[in-house]
Amino acid sequence: MDRKKEIIKLLETGSPVKVGDLSKTFGVTDETIRRDLERLEADGLIFRTHGGAVLNPRENGFEPPVLQREAIHLEQKKAIGKYAASLVKEGEIIALDASTTGLQLVKHLPNRPLTILTYSFAIANELTKKNKISVILIGGNLDSDSMAITGKSAENMVQGYHVDKFFFSCQGFDYQRGVSEPYESHARLKEKILEISDDLILIADSSKFQVKSLIRLLGVEDVDLVITDEGMPENEVSEFGNKGINLVIAK
Repeated sequence: MDRKKEIIKLLETGSPVKVGDLSKTFGVTDETIRRDLERLEADGLIFRTHGGAVLNPRENGFEPPVLQREAIHLEQKKAIGKYAASLVKEGEIIALDASTTGLQLVKHLPNRPLTILTYSFAIANELTKKNKISVILIGGNLDSDSMAITGKSAENMVQGYHVDKFFFSCQGFDYQRGVSEPYESHARLKEKILEISDDLILIADSSKFQVKSLIRLLGVEDVDLVITDEGMPENEVSEFGNKGINLVIAK
């Protein structure tokens, strides 16, 4: 039996795996499983998480469910979310997409008067813990994988609003392709929110840099601020500055 292939088959069922469970399943030590996971990560097939692993979405041509995505590059997303939350002022109206980086932003927000427009069930659920924040949950068609609400009714609903800051992520961003998304329904809704927002703030970890996806949202130069993490190459940080693009490294 090829243990690594069997691990991939387990991950393809859609559930993350834990080291302890795998060691029991295959009758080997935790250390042996960790070596297997290290090898699979080196091959680009998985991402290791705290105590386990999830599939690499790019290798398998799909975006994993939101609860799986939350564990990918978690520390970087926490740093980005914390910095982004510090930019939110009391009384503002902000919009958030259905990204797991946006979810980290919400977790770092203090409970104070604020209005948040979102199409993410996960974010709306997190905000139930903060009773001073008003939440407008956009209505439409439910995407169960991303716990997001999209569709024509959602797009129509957005048009009547105004937003001070829109914090959004993406599947990829670079100079040529700009900011890009894999799914048309998400991209169309984001485009509507972009139109009603004063400040556009991209919150994307460095693994998404130089990745191109199906649908172009906008050019990186059209974003007011890019917040990423320390994994961004130093020469690229300088290049962003040379191109007049505001970029912040969240530490």
